[in-house]
Amino acid sequence: MKARPQPKQSPQEPRLFLRIRHPTMDPREITRALAIEPIQTIAAGAVTESGVHRLHSESYWIAQLPIASMSELVEGYRAGGLSAAPALPSNKEELFALVGATEWDARILLRIKELRLDANQKFLQQLIIEGGSIALLVDRGEQRFPFVIKRALPKLAQLGIELEID
Repeated sequence: MKARPQPKQSPQEPRLFLRIRHPTMDPREITRALAIEPIQTIAAGAVTESGVHRLHSESYWIAQLPIASMSELVEGYRAGGLSAAPALPSNKEELFALVGATEWDARILLRIKELRLDANQKFLQQLIIEGGSIALLVDRGEQRFPFVIKRALPKLAQLGIELEID
């Protein structure tokens, strides 16, 4: 008996996620504050308005962030998102060398800028003070070469965002 051919799977692309956990905050409040639509939320608490007991000890909120394409990285560079250097390089390696960043640095820094996380720094700090946590999750997909970031780490630390890499 012949085995059925398996459907060809496309290689898993890299993905970025922003995950927030909090002991009591309603996930809808996180969505309103950050203006980012989550892919999943779970609310913590004892009893809902409809009388249902919740089993979760903390609220959970996670959103998938788009991965920047090369054209987005170049546009971010031109718009001053990565550096104020005057001349635009012809390829991505020259671009990243010029601005002192890696490709992942550029992707992460552009998402921080686009999502206006700097503008929400007080909200993020309050989450942490109240016992919550914020993490940027990097799923490298099938890219198994070394993951290097230099410029994004200080920005993530300033915002109180942990980095988790798979």
